[in-house]
Amino acid sequence: MNYLGLDDIIFRIQKFGGASTYWTELTKRLMNIMPGEVVRISSSSILRLYSPSLNVKVFHSSHFRVSRFHGVKNVVTIHDLIYENGLAGGRGRIVNLYERKKAVDRADAIICISESTKKDLLSYYRSALSKPIHVIHHGASPMPRSPHGIRALDSIAAKHGLSFDEGNFFLFVGGRGGYKNFELLLHAFAVGRFVLNDYKIICTGSSFSPDEDALIVKLGLQGHVISVGLLDFSLLGELYAVARALVYPSLYEGFGLPPLEAMASGCPVICSATSSLPEVVGDAGILIQSMSQDELVQALQSVLKSEKRSELITSGRLHAKSFNWDETARQHVDVYRSVAPF
Repeated sequence: MNYLGLDDIIFRIQKFGGASTYWTELTKRLMNIMPGEVVRISSSSILRLYSPSLNVKVFHSSHFRVSRFHGVKNVVTIHDLIYENGLAGGRGRIVNLYERKKAVDRADAIICISESTKKDLLSYYRSALSKPIHVIHHGASPMPRSPHGIRALDSIAAKHGLSFDEGNFFLFVGGRGGYKNFELLLHAFAVGRFVLNDYKIICTGSSFSPDEDALIVKLGLQGHVISVGLLDFSLLGELYAVARALVYPSLYEGFGLPPLEAMASGCPVICSATSSLPEVVGDAGILIQSMSQDELVQALQSVLKSEKRSELITSGRLHAKSFNWDETARQHVDVYRSVAPF
């Protein structure tokens, strides 16, 4: 019998995101350090609700599936509880709540990616109270850089009339809807009158929604808030290297990988002091306590000063070194061993 079964279904469910990054970084290390045999499976996203028939000693899914075989020890990772906290809805809420409850109920061990997530888990799932719960943080690695340096962004710069090498922009990475609090950044940027000195907000990810476009126009920010679309890691690494700061005003995160990646890449971080973010960022970034517009304006203005920005770059890089993917993988092996000795 194989010892460990790894379920790669997350790659069928989402194209990018923290859960995918976690599973990629974890599994490539597990394949090298596991003392027992490892088998990997996946399936269509249509079958995400079905328990796979994989007979191993320990089964760990990237997205809440559990083995249907009696006697298999199931390890479950909980990233966040956005649906339980009422921060997302729709059809996804029904499916995710069903998947998570089933996984928690059947788990022999639970891994939470932050103390904040563990606290939320225990407040929503009574069955988790009797389970061994292990808090294992993500690791952090500097984003890869393009061999062409900042010139790799020339085509994007030309398309939008930008000059990335001037570093005259704030960076916003990932989803912008709802609890990600993107509108607060737009209002603060307008109130702070950063456009007078030609500063910009560069967003990665999806194109702006009609509502976002309308708000940008209403605030007089057209031409100063720009979406550059989905970027590969090396291009994102170039943006981190020259951005004034990553601004991450999210109201809730299970972990918050972009701020950690930014710090590892030498980019100052401004983020909210909510959920897991103080745990991850510590005192190496600027934490907005009240998430007020005025407080955010002050934070944006502070990183325009070279001395303050340099201080944050130094402290951020040092802090990020304490989050190590190799150590993350080793702690996972310890969890597997705790439920089924080698």
